[in-house]
Amino acid sequence: MAEEKKKFNSDEELIEYYCSQEHPKTFNPAIIVVILLTSILGAIIGMELIVRFGLSTNSSIIGALIAVIIGMIPLGFTKKFKNIHTQNIIETAISCATFGAGNVLMVCVSVIWVFDRPEMCTGILVGGVIAFLIDITMMYWMFDTPLMGANEAWPIGIATAETILAAAELGKKAVLLVTGIVAGIAGTWVGLPMDIIGVCGLGNIVALTAFCIGLICNGYWESWFGYTLGTYYVPQGVMVGAGMIALIQSAILIRKKYKEKSEAKKKEEAKETTEEKEVYVYSRSAEDMSKALTKGMVLYIIGAIVMAVIGGLVAEMSPVKLVIWVVYAMIAALVSEILVGISAMHSGYFPAMATVIIFLVLGMFIGFPPEALAFLAGYAACTGPAFADMGYDLKTGWILRGKGKNQKFEVEGRKQQYFAELVGAAVAIVAVFIFYKSYFMAGRIPPVAAVYKSTIEAGVDAVVLRYILIFACLGGVIQLISGLKRQIGIMFAAGLLIMNPKAGVAGLIFLAVRFIIEKKFGEEGTKNLNVLSAGLIAGSALFSFFTNTFKLVKKPTE
Repeated sequence: MAEEKKKFNSDEELIEYYCSQEHPKTFNPAIIVVILLTSILGAIIGMELIVRFGLSTNSSIIGALIAVIIGMIPLGFTKKFKNIHTQNIIETAISCATFGAGNVLMVCVSVIWVFDRPEMCTGILVGGVIAFLIDITMMYWMFDTPLMGANEAWPIGIATAETILAAAELGKKAVLLVTGIVAGIAGTWVGLPMDIIGVCGLGNIVALTAFCIGLICNGYWESWFGYTLGTYYVPQGVMVGAGMIALIQSAILIRKKYKEKSEAKKKEEAKETTEEKEVYVYSRSAEDMSKALTKGMVLYIIGAIVMAVIGGLVAEMSPVKLVIWVVYAMIAALVSEILVGISAMHSGYFPAMATVIIFLVLGMFIGFPPEALAFLAGYAACTGPAFADMGYDLKTGWILRGKGKNQKFEVEGRKQQYFAELVGAAVAIVAVFIFYKSYFMAGRIPPVAAVYKSTIEAGVDAVVLRYILIFACLGGVIQLISGLKRQIGIMFAAGLLIMNPKAGVAGLIFLAVRFIIEKKFGEEGTKNLNVLSAGLIAGSALFSFFTNTFKLVKKPTE
């Protein structure tokens, strides 16, 4: 293998070398053993961190580094783990297990538990599992369509790919990566938001600028004007308006692509005879996108019905109200998934909690009882995080597979990643079914459950509705002006929903630095900045992961 390393003078050579080989199989005995072991570890970490701290780590990068380390062990068993595509499969599985167990299923079942209805937990958990699996499958169907393009930012996916490439290639990029990791660890240690700074080196500049401005506005508004934006439901209103316009824009995009379908071949032929700028060609069409959305609607309705029947919601509502709830649950699940996915694609941040709260508030106006709202929150919470996380992993794989140059290899790679995702999901599902009661009976409940409960119990009135509608108009106008690609409305609203003004200021400063670097050094500067930013994110993730995990075993009685 030492001779092989000498050939790798660039990313392109490294990628070409591994793409010339057969793509590794998820169910290869050696690979599946490592996947299962790392997924079990990921599920435990996910459950522990979500109940203790209410947070998640960047498990994609953690998984990638674990795979790289396994590949460095000088044993015959580990030889195949030097392959970057094997590493991609392993990080895909552990990432899914971590998010699936923590952010998805533990949050889902905790929402009804805090209402003292343990008899309804099995129902909500079964519904959550169905939504979780649909969520994963939807991203597999939709990745590299016009709505979820492989050529979009997906910052965490880029960071993971750069981590794998730098570790395999060594040389200049490895130095940049290590520098970034050290800076990420040191910066996080002294309290700097290195993860946000790293993301600002990778995502869409315009969208991230809006996000940072939102962070600053929400953080400093009270000191500037004497009241908080939350008092008047500004963040929720802006997100509702921006989200609705984004959905309309998505529908228009689908229709537009249908109309352009017949003209695409002619343009492609004309392009070959001209020197026009090359246009990115998606591997999946607008038709594939619309089919995926249609199938998703049907599957989410079936999942909501199953959850309602097993969970006992049939006895809580009239038949008419139950039908309305099922349709609304489908809409909440699908819309939450798309909003979270779009936000993650551009910024590396997915406002899953924010979208759930929005649908809870709107559900209160419809008049659903508390238990129905809790089930709604649990169901919607299961769509989005895994969808976005798989988007990151598929972006990583797309980069490592040569950015779609070999379509056959790309399709095979995505399929193997989907299998790995399902294995990680299965481990997460089993872990949560076995352990959630022991966690909750010991009082170890995800903090977000209390937020959802307080939102449901608070109720709403006409004044709240008026505020939401007013600021929905603002969010809608911003999103309409920005267009679907930049998502300024959604990103601004996402920033308004987070209390971290320091991250907003740091992010804007780094975006300015990035703008100067890209202008002065061009594409080479952008590539180097990507590696450094990946290191910052990895360093921040590693620091948070290890410090929080060690805290878990220090004082179990505290």
